[in-house]
Amino acid sequence: MILRGNFFQLKDINVKGAGRKTGNTTNGITLLGVDSAIVENVRVEGFQKSGVEINSCRNVSVKNVYAANNGFCGILITGTGEERSKNILVTGCNAENNPGDPTILDNHSGNGILAGLSDSVVIDHCTATNNGWDMPRIGNGPVGIWAYESDHVTIQYCISYHNKTSKGAQDGGGFDLDGGVKNSIMQYCLSYENEGAGYGLFQYAGASSWQGNIVRYCVSINDATTTKAAGGIFIWNGSGDSTQFGNCNIYNNVIYSVHAPAVQFEAMSANRNFLLGNNIFIGSDSIVHGPSSGEKFVNNIWWTTGGRIFFHQYSSILEWSAATGQEKLDGQVRGKQIDPKLKGPFLTNIADPYQLNLLSGYSFVSGSPAETSFLDLAALKIPVAPHDFFGGTVSQQSNPGIQQLKRNQ
Repeated sequence: MILRGNFFQLKDINVKGAGRKTGNTTNGITLLGVDSAIVENVRVEGFQKSGVEINSCRNVSVKNVYAANNGFCGILITGTGEERSKNILVTGCNAENNPGDPTILDNHSGNGILAGLSDSVVIDHCTATNNGWDMPRIGNGPVGIWAYESDHVTIQYCISYHNKTSKGAQDGGGFDLDGGVKNSIMQYCLSYENEGAGYGLFQYAGASSWQGNIVRYCVSINDATTTKAAGGIFIWNGSGDSTQFGNCNIYNNVIYSVHAPAVQFEAMSANRNFLLGNNIFIGSDSIVHGPSSGEKFVNNIWWTTGGRIFFHQYSSILEWSAATGQEKLDGQVRGKQIDPKLKGPFLTNIADPYQLNLLSGYSFVSGSPAETSFLDLAALKIPVAPHDFFGGTVSQQSNPGIQQLKRNQ
């Protein structure tokens, strides 16, 4: 179904194809060059390409769409170099079990929700799960919810979990700001038990410059279950040029893992002005792994799920700080290797983005060291978030973690 024209609504229908491997070769619903439209309360499944494709459109809302059992992608926002999609809202949607396109043998497929060649996109209160498991190749792979070559993308209040990739392939992660993304934000999101990274920050060779992005008030739980050399946060710069990959603030997140690094730097990960501050990292063994590539850590809390933790090759935060200057601000060590005293439990099965407030295991108990740990966001030119993960007030004197505490004056 290809729809052109302007000022229309498509509502309350089911669209079903013959199956991605059993005769269908198209998208389910394509909006092409449309200005001002609403797609709402739609179920779309069984198409080889995407369930819903928004191509070179403006001012389009996609609401309460269930996209399942498609090949390339559940919901795709895209455009061209001459006509990018702009002002697109995707909200309350679920991309589930979109396994892969059997005809694409030279690139990824099996994505949940993807925005590319687009400007001013909001992906809000959406879910992506069990995508990507039948991509017919080994190489770069799919992600639950992500963007590339786009400007001003906001991904918020979303859950991406149990996403996959083909055996031996890459990716299969929860969320990703990929090559050429600028001025974009991932916030108030939950990623858990994906085969790949929880939150990927990637730049590939040939992409336009990747600049000015933010990851804040997000949670990763036991991501990177399968994909080699991934982590809760995974940083890779395939361009090899730090000027092409810079100015990123990663703050007030919680990363928990019993089996993978909290932060993983790929061998190629040169970056400029990456700041990781006010996060809580809980893991074991190599909690931050890979080469030091230009980033700055400050005022984070680090703790173990059991056993020892290592900071690159260093055995304690003090040793790491003394050797590299990490976790120092104004000459003082600001990071802490100490139990953050979160309520727990740390595992979850939340699948409804409107129930993210139930993730109370990542709020604090009394006596948390976060109560006396603050980072002046304004002094570091870090934008203050509208509120914390649970809706609480945030000031420029911000605690680590996803819950802000009242400061004793």
